[in-house]
Amino acid sequence: MARAAVPIATAAAVLAAAAAVLAGPVSLAIPLAAAGVLFLVRRPYALLALYVFIGPFKDNAALVQAAPFDLTVGLGALLAIVCLVRAVAGKGRSIPPGFSMLLLVLSIAAVVSVGWSLAPDYGGAKAEKFLTLTLLAAIAPFFVIEGEADLRRFFYWVVGLAVVASVLALTSGPPDPQAGLEDRIGNSQLACAAALTMLLVALGNPTRRAWAMGIGIGLIVVAATIGERGPILGVAVALCATATAWVLRAPRKVLPVLCVVGVGVAAAPFVSLPETSSERLAAAARDPVGTLEADSRTAIYRQAIDVIQEHPLRGAGIGGFEAVDPVKRWPHNLFLELWAELGLVPLLVAVASFIAVLVGLFRGAWLAPEGGAQELVYIVLAVTIFYLVTVQVSGDINNRPFWALLGVAWLVAGDRLTPAAHRS
Repeated sequence: MARAAVPIATAAAVLAAAAAVLAGPVSLAIPLAAAGVLFLVRRPYALLALYVFIGPFKDNAALVQAAPFDLTVGLGALLAIVCLVRAVAGKGRSIPPGFSMLLLVLSIAAVVSVGWSLAPDYGGAKAEKFLTLTLLAAIAPFFVIEGEADLRRFFYWVVGLAVVASVLALTSGPPDPQAGLEDRIGNSQLACAAALTMLLVALGNPTRRAWAMGIGIGLIVVAATIGERGPILGVAVALCATATAWVLRAPRKVLPVLCVVGVGVAAAPFVSLPETSSERLAAAARDPVGTLEADSRTAIYRQAIDVIQEHPLRGAGIGGFEAVDPVKRWPHNLFLELWAELGLVPLLVAVASFIAVLVGLFRGAWLAPEGGAQELVYIVLAVTIFYLVTVQVSGDINNRPFWALLGVAWLVAGDRLTPAAHRS
């Protein structure tokens, strides 16, 4: 080692000098980037969280904008390498048939339907994205989450990212309802998913109830400030369904549930929201039917139904909705999108897969022993229901958070978190 130290140090100095000459001051970031890569490789659950939820940061953080490459592609490449290495090492888990069949059917339909798509250029790009970035998000949980500890750390990373994104959203000024729609929706969905996580932590663990409830309610306030109604609706549906299942399983949880609801109701009048956000949410609360009819999504849904009537079996081809509405480009409803573009069979397979995973999660929550494992099942159940609701009002087939959390849901529902020898 002593003899090798001199040439190694010399080579390192030469490389550092060359980097300084070629890249300039940017070369100083190379050691930090290398340390970051090593950190993520050793903690793949953090890499998965960053890859899935990098979207809300790409237009807000100056540091992210200054990156010399697209962070989604860079993180995706690193995640793919990690998954491949872990698969070769035998650390991956089998994908349940209900989920693998869904991914297979959608992949085949996406590729084949490009041939008759009404918008083949956009459809081809959409299919390529689904087969790469989206499919990676869906299957990565089976390779990077080894057990309950990894799953818990993954959700805490999601909460941490939501807090950072919320701070960036609040410090960037009042939201503009006419600009950055996808960015606002992504911020709101991330905040709401993290809020659900913390509220269920508060319900499940009395020792963490105060601070977890505070973080959860604070994130919901941030989501309300952003002004998107879909994520707020998703939180309400997911929290009601999950809390009801939890109360039926453990009736003594009624008091904590009522405390969470009571605190939220009591705090609502004191929350000061931007005028546009408060108007949008108040209108939805006063007249939900009228708000839905006046919303632009209603017109998009009608357009999707017209496409379905014209192409009821095989659809208009992936991306075909763009030929009908070049501005919106997709129906903003996953079920309508699958039927309108990919056809009836992919829709039915998707519905069957969603029902199967929800049944598995409810069954797992009912049978799991009280404690950390049961709490995790309820968190996964709540976040899964949340994204199933939100993808019906926004997003498209390439919604990475939705597919990643659906993969996590199948991982839990299929009892893939522990080795077979330790399963009950």
